[in-house]
Amino acid sequence: MIFARLKTLSARPRGRRFVVGSGIIAGAVLASVSIFATGPSPEPAERTEKAWPVSVVEVIPAPMQPTFTAYGRIESSNVAHLRTDLNAEVAEVHVREGDWVEAGDLLMTLNDRELRLALLEKQAELKQLEAALASTGIEQSMFEESTEHYRSMRQVAQKKLERHQDLMAQRLISQALLDEVTAQANQANIEYQTHMRTLADFPNQLAAQEAAVAQAQAQLEQAELDIEKTRIIAPYRGPILGVSVAPGDRSNLGVILADIANADAFEVRVQIPERFSERLHGNLAGAETVTAKTRSGHALTLTRLSGQVRQGQSGLDAFFELPVIPGSPETALGQLLELSITLPEEAAVVALPVQSIYENDRIYALKAPAVEAGDNHGAMSEAAEYRLEAIIIERVGERRGPDGEHQILVRSPAISAGARIITTQLPRAISGLLVNPA
Repeated sequence: MIFARLKTLSARPRGRRFVVGSGIIAGAVLASVSIFATGPSPEPAERTEKAWPVSVVEVIPAPMQPTFTAYGRIESSNVAHLRTDLNAEVAEVHVREGDWVEAGDLLMTLNDRELRLALLEKQAELKQLEAALASTGIEQSMFEESTEHYRSMRQVAQKKLERHQDLMAQRLISQALLDEVTAQANQANIEYQTHMRTLADFPNQLAAQEAAVAQAQAQLEQAELDIEKTRIIAPYRGPILGVSVAPGDRSNLGVILADIANADAFEVRVQIPERFSERLHGNLAGAETVTAKTRSGHALTLTRLSGQVRQGQSGLDAFFELPVIPGSPETALGQLLELSITLPEEAAVVALPVQSIYENDRIYALKAPAVEAGDNHGAMSEAAEYRLEAIIIERVGERRGPDGEHQILVRSPAISAGARIITTQLPRAISGLLVNPA
């Protein structure tokens, strides 16, 4: 029936093309089936694990001094704002901003004419008071010498009165004469008492006049001091940070004339990374020396740590004492310095290149294959399979290697003498990874 159908279709042109196409497709299918049925069966390819090439370094833990790089700014813990309490005209200014001065150098001079007139006045007052004091002393001496005369006059008057009283009792004299003699005796007694009272008051007069002389002397010294203040002197050696007046200006109470920094108080303020803060505190508490060097080789010593963390920063500020060299750009106030800070020696650390460190807390050591008898005691072999073993580390610090390369100092109980650490940064390093050490 099918053949009859195909015969019927082939009788038409369109049906003829359909029959031919179907026959071609059927023949291709039969050929493909025949090829797969009679062809050989391929064996699956064996997959091999890739060995990553790495460089290694053999390490031995030993004592080393960690170093790290930090940046600091030069400051002075002692900056003087020179002022005066005088109201005087500025006569001369001998320094400019940036000048280096020594202790005792003359910085500027104020006009002292008015002050010298005041000094002459105070000198005259002192001389006048000293003369009055001397006069009172002379008067006291004279009074002391005349005391015996007053006493004698009173005794004579008293005896005369007694005799006239006896005569009056005998009715030999008149009452008027007795009254006259009584008045004379009373007058002599009054004069004696007045003399003694004046003599007793002399110490008070002398004390008052001596106090007046002392006050005048103090005022004179103040006038001399004011004249000395017209010479503005450098209190210590260091750079002039600023000059606020010029000749012709008039100084006044509290007005700043110049600013000067104490060179002996120069220091470098350095922000210490937080991981080193606790160690530096321990070093200072144990009186261990922490040093630093600038690029040009200036040596600095840690003196103290800041007592608080400033807003917007992590870690503490450390202060290094800076020996000042006049004119050196590396010791200019406000200068930013790069410091290489050296910490006290740490035990059992190893120095590795930066490429050995993974995520700041991990390195990888070679895990050697099992050693067969007579296999040269486990020496490296190209045929041996080496795999990685992760070691968690403590970063102790940094240092410069013998060739100037940057190295990281690390420590871990798992690092033994002779351990072989990879120095290649692999993209996917994990424990057990197969590697081929160079």
